[in-house]
Amino acid sequence: MRNWDARAFETTAGFRVLTLLVLWTLALTIPARICLAEEIDSAPELKESKSAALLDSAGNVLYAKDGEAEMPPASTTKVMTAMVALDSGHDLSEVVTLVEEDLGDGGQLADYGTGDTAPLGELLGVMLIYSGNDAAYNVARFVAGSEEEFANLMNEKAKSIGMEHTHFVNSHGMDVDGHYSCAVDLARMGRYAMQHYPFICQTVVKNEVTTTVRGYPETLKATDRLLGLYQGIRGVKTGAVIENYTFVGASGRGPIQLYSAVMGCTTVMGRFDDTAALMDWAYGLYKDVELGNPDWAIRLQPFAFDLGRKTVLSALDVATGTRWPTLGDVSYKNVLVRPNRLLEPGTVYGWTDWYQAERHIATSYSGTKAQPVHVSSWPTFTLPLFDNTQTLSETDYE
Repeated sequence: MRNWDARAFETTAGFRVLTLLVLWTLALTIPARICLAEEIDSAPELKESKSAALLDSAGNVLYAKDGEAEMPPASTTKVMTAMVALDSGHDLSEVVTLVEEDLGDGGQLADYGTGDTAPLGELLGVMLIYSGNDAAYNVARFVAGSEEEFANLMNEKAKSIGMEHTHFVNSHGMDVDGHYSCAVDLARMGRYAMQHYPFICQTVVKNEVTTTVRGYPETLKATDRLLGLYQGIRGVKTGAVIENYTFVGASGRGPIQLYSAVMGCTTVMGRFDDTAALMDWAYGLYKDVELGNPDWAIRLQPFAFDLGRKTVLSALDVATGTRWPTLGDVSYKNVLVRPNRLLEPGTVYGWTDWYQAERHIATSYSGTKAQPVHVSSWPTFTLPLFDNTQTLSETDYE
């Protein structure tokens, strides 16, 4: 299905009739060379992950290994904590008075004491970069009054973004009954956080964070070992409970953005190695496809100075996009800024946005050729979309 953007079209009744004709004419089949469905005959070599998932920027699941198996999300929980805190409307400069709470053995702590103070934004940084459980606990207490009420907000948020196999009991991720998620949900959470929360994007790529603990400045190092080591890495969050190391990741190379989650790894580094293997596998499968070419005629438009000739509308430059093998056809949306005008040679006419499974993969700008063609006997609205202009006779050009 093609969705046509007619925002720039004229709105009078007479012009609407012509607009419908133009839209009908352009709704033709894209050449088969960009619609071929393929099979993927390989899989990422994951050494430790019990479950894993990989999503693209539109949320399409590119890969899943037991992707809906419910397991402890550990400190990846703190991504949801950050989103709920940012949704609360509190200013990041607001000062939080902290309390020291027994959060169990084995958890990561910044070691704040009762009566310490820190801006809300600083606490969010400590929990996202260093994974401080005490920072997350105090964020929940400040925002909602209690961790129980904050967990209710977390579950509402999880449901709203499609996390169907997730339930939160606390804000920090310590393993307790009823606190679980799955790889697909965690990758979905990471994607949503990175696409909707600039603060999270800017924070999770930092290698350290400084805060004041018991009256003294402390610089705390990031737990993400891929930062600065993996090409295109953008964060997001580590997690660990006993014999279950987890990582929610994000990376980008050119137009390709990937969001991943691995769960159930047996070593600290295993979660990072499996994340890299998962993303390398995906980047290797994306293929470039030519979508627009100056030699492909999109349509013929009446020539402003001689109605016996036509101006050839085509892409201004070669346009390419990256396509995933199994997500089906490439679709497009045309924006025609001058559909009702007689055009001169060399006129910019509009653009085409190209998509695959709702992921935007390219934009191709269109305009008219410098020379008109003498094709007065050709019906204006029957030239096949993206026909090669080399099929027009050389003698047709003036």
